Amino acid sequence: MEQIYDLLLPPRAVDLSIPQILDEKKLLRLHPHWFIEEEERRDGVLFATLRDYATEQIFSLGLRLETAPASNDPPDVDLIMRMTIVDYGAEELLFFVQETQTKVRVRYDEEQADDEMEQNMLLWVRAIQEYLRLYATTTPHTVFFRVLMNRMVLQMNPSQRKICLMLTKITVVELVVILVIVIGYVSFGQ
Repeated sequence: MEQIYDLLLPPRAVDLSIPQILDEKKLLRLHPHWFIEEEERRDGVLFATLRDYATEQIFSLGLRLETAPASNDPPDVDLIMRMTIVDYGAEELLFFVQETQTKVRVRYDEEQADDEMEQNMLLWVRAIQEYLRLYATTTPHTVFFRVLMNRMVLQMNPSQRKICLMLTKITVVELVVILVIVIGYVSFGQ
């Protein structure tokens, strides 16, 4: 079974230097619910034991990242990257540009594919999409968020990320309230 999703990235995403931007460990950390418990590299494949913070399940999978085209790739596509997954319900995520659209093809194991698996893969694909979007253009905004993602967010487990997001939202609300009070005092107090 296969699913193809539109990534809504600019076609120049094919020019990204994926080995400099991503590795297998960073790809696993991009999933919003997974946290790496243990990892081991064998035969070019990163095998990891993961904890899913949404379901509290612990499971293992192997991941290999490739950027070179393979013989079974469609001839009319430009490859961005291929993620081969071992011992999991999804077998491959293929990121590519076809004509002027960036897409990802998710290939599932027929026996293990279900709605929960598709939802998990969609969450992961969307997180990778947003990460690649940070590298598709270079502006002060994207550079700031690249540093924030790489130095801080990807180092946390999912519960730490949620706590930090909640504290950031509270801080923004506090600053807005303080700003409204100061503006109100200056405007109406005189």
